[in-house]
Amino acid sequence: MLTLEAINKIDFEKEAQVIKSLSNPLRLKMVSLLMNDECCVTDITNALGISQSTSSQHLAILKSNGIVYPKRYGTKTCYIVENEEVKQIIEILINKYNK
Repeated sequence: MLTLEAINKIDFEKEAQVIKSLSNPLRLKMVSLLMNDECCVTDITNALGISQSTSSQHLAILKSNGIVYPKRYGTKTCYIVENEEVKQIIEILINKYNK
């Protein structure tokens, strides 16, 4: 059980932004895709059947909330999920359907 002191240490604004970022079905798919392996924007757009601009807009939201991290390779930008807490959330969702 959390104490009032522990609750007061939590940055609920920040945590709410992370949850809000994950509340979009397309962004959930992106995060699931990027869980174990990095993908470049082109790979993401092809895998999800979306435009590059749509992909970039959603990736920007995920990046700004610390969910995905970019890696540059020359002119290409690839993304990966390195946030362990987010990985745990996604794994809970995945496990729900793998029973």
